[in-house]
Amino acid sequence: MIVKILVDNTAKDGFEAVHGFSAVIEADEKILFDVGPNSLFIENAGKMGVDLDEINTLVLSHGHWDHGDGLQFVSGKRLITHPDSFSLRFRKESKTTVGLKMTRKEIAEQFELKESKLPVWISEKMVYLGEIPRLNDFESQSTTFLLEDGSPDFVADDSALAIKSEKGLIVISGCAHAGICNTVAYAKEVCGEDKVYAVLGGFHLKKLDEVFQKTAGFFQEEKLEILGATHCTSFLVQDEFKKYFKTINLEAGVEVEL
Repeated sequence: MIVKILVDNTAKDGFEAVHGFSAVIEADEKILFDVGPNSLFIENAGKMGVDLDEINTLVLSHGHWDHGDGLQFVSGKRLITHPDSFSLRFRKESKTTVGLKMTRKEIAEQFELKESKLPVWISEKMVYLGEIPRLNDFESQSTTFLLEDGSPDFVADDSALAIKSEKGLIVISGCAHAGICNTVAYAKEVCGEDKVYAVLGGFHLKKLDEVFQKTAGFFQEEKLEILGATHCTSFLVQDEFKKYFKTINLEAGVEVEL
């Protein structure tokens, strides 16, 4: 399986960075996972030799601008996402918007839209997880976002991908608002697999706090072999993970074979 990072908060030489995330995932199907906040994913795809016209399926991990506003620059593909991805949502402190620029109506006109809270198998090996149950007692306990009616927005639409491989499950998260441990646990349940080989993507961990310690402990119990934390994971946390796990550096322009 190959992962090509098109958009990330950091970039290797020759590539541009922006706050956001986008990747091409190649297994028994090639898909586009998130599209970042603008058209940068197209420019970086060209530099990496990725022909986006060859990709028929796009998965949106959740309805935040830094993962989905690039939708305005692509069309004609099947788009899989949670129905709540189109919610109007705001930052609690500044009341500024964090949702998608495009409306559901506009997106439905531009894509073959598949909305699902349930898992959707994209291929024999690859599944979009749908709405992730939040079962542990340390993740997704608070939020900095609000919905249009002023109620707390815990980003129920947050989802991820799981890919079956001979080495074990590979889980790829966009931002892990549901909690990366909750995400991995649900991936195991959906896929009927016990072995987790690699976990990649945004983990939404900022501090070396109790949540980080419990996350590291969870990964150790899972005997995780490869960890690639990026995007909404602080450099402090990324560096700390290196003390416990075999890590890979993910940034725009990086290609990883697993």
